[in-house]
Amino acid sequence: MADPKVSVTFSSETSGCLVDLAKVTKKPVQELAEKLMQQVLDEIEDMGTARIIEEYEANGKEKIVVNEEVWREILSS
Repeated sequence: MADPKVSVTFSSETSGCLVDLAKVTKKPVQELAEKLMQQVLDEIEDMGTARIIEEYEANGKEKIVVNEEVWREILSS
């Protein structure tokens, strides 16, 4: 599978905050942006997993949840 590249453009305000944070942390903007995005994606995945587990528990079912299932549920919502 090819390595997908994504280019994102932020608002001036968001870009300014990201640049300021990069200066304070002494990290490159790209590295910082990638780390922050990964943290948000992990949080969204965790929330989706928790929601799916709650639904199964409410129905008295037991299920092992996998990443693909979580993202399918998140993206279909």
